[in-house]
Amino acid sequence: MKVIYVFQSSTASTILGNMIIPQIEKGEHGAEVAGMFFFHDNTYFFVPEHPIGEKLCRIANKYCFFLLCCDDCCERRKITDRLYPAVEIGCFPDLYEKAQQAGVQLVITL
Repeated sequence: MKVIYVFQSSTASTILGNMIIPQIEKGEHGAEVAGMFFFHDNTYFFVPEHPIGEKLCRIANKYCFFLLCCDDCCERRKITDRLYPAVEIGCFPDLYEKAQQAGVQLVITL
């Protein structure tokens, strides 16, 4: 099953750091991750030297899934030009297009 995660909650760091990232790294996640979309303060993960962002960029590259940050959220936080190069900036139309291209079966919001 192919999934996309949408991270909007303040607990995203805990969920990623303690559950999703370790499961993906161990090959025990149980679903194929096609991508991840980040909102609000979760966009800060992708300012260089953030440990969650570093890990996500590494595993996204290894397992070929996209990382997308909300364009408005990044602009409001003045980080648009500071994100890791592997991270894309966009909005819902970009997410829809990527989901369709990847054949996503499930979208999970956390």
